[in-house]
Amino acid sequence: MTTRKRMAGLGIVCMVAALWGMPAQAADRDGPLKSLVLLAADRIDAVFRDVAASTRALGDEYRMLAAHQSPVTDAEKVAWIRRSTTQANTTGFRTWPEGGPTPAFQAAFPGFYSYRGRTVTGETVAQLRNFERLLPIFRAAYRSFDFAWVYLTTVDDMMLIYPYVPIDEAVNNELPTRQVFYTAADFKRRSVGWTAPYLDLVGAGMMITASYPIYAGDRLLGVASRDITLTQLSRSVLSHLIGGDAASAFIVDRRGLAIDATDPGLAAELERVSSEKKAAALFYRSPAGLAKEADPGAVASSYGWVNELTERILAKATRSGAPDVIDVAIDGRKVLAARIESTGWFVVLVKGKS
Repeated sequence: MTTRKRMAGLGIVCMVAALWGMPAQAADRDGPLKSLVLLAADRIDAVFRDVAASTRALGDEYRMLAAHQSPVTDAEKVAWIRRSTTQANTTGFRTWPEGGPTPAFQAAFPGFYSYRGRTVTGETVAQLRNFERLLPIFRAAYRSFDFAWVYLTTVDDMMLIYPYVPIDEAVNNELPTRQVFYTAADFKRRSVGWTAPYLDLVGAGMMITASYPIYAGDRLLGVASRDITLTQLSRSVLSHLIGGDAASAFIVDRRGLAIDATDPGLAAELERVSSEKKAAALFYRSPAGLAKEADPGAVASSYGWVNELTERILAKATRSGAPDVIDVAIDGRKVLAARIESTGWFVVLVKGKS
């Protein structure tokens, strides 16, 4: 067990309480602020690791179900056809009691969808049967980390998604197997892959998705995915990093993309730019640094100090032998940053001007 993992076991809340009861000079001298930012990074990393393990488990469960199929009966096929509704190329299947109202968005029902048109074949019914058998496991997985959605996409463009997404929201012109949540899976290593941070267009805020490719031997069966609502996760951790008006904290990815911030001005700018661009587009980078990203939609923060300190953090992080905690100072601010190992992002703690 590494030093960082042992520290994570101390508990971030207890560490915070101790830190903010200490004189500032003592805290800086003894290094607990560095321990604090490490704890924050490890807490977020632990969630990423657990979500990845859960995603693998869901995929492995589907693999076992798919290996043991019984023949589809005509009665089963007729029953599912009666439960189907089609819009454009998307067919949804009723998963709630007959005669009951259509569930609301994110209600505690699954969404079963086929993106290959209206036709319901024996293979379609076999997948729907698998979806029903998987449902208790998906519900339990969602309750363990209720950040956003848990879903499975098959190679033939069928989806199980939990909690419920109405068909009006589920209809999409792009097949699921061409979407980033599918292609982000690490097919080469048959391991969990991660999307870049993105803005959820139905209002859940900044998100990231873990995706795991499911194989039976060398045959690809589909991809299991789990979303993490980053604002929900980050604020549960960042709120413990600040101990008064003189401190703030934020998270950036390895390119300097802004993910969340406790400073009201930074947070308002992040929300405004994301809303205007309808994408994760705000970077804490200087104009020169931003130009290296070659992203035409990228926007540099209007706060020069946060751009400059992020540039310094990223520069130090790329050097050989970079420490666990990167320590920089700018314009009277003390800045400590720790890497989130699963994603290469950084948790940054900023102490106000002295």
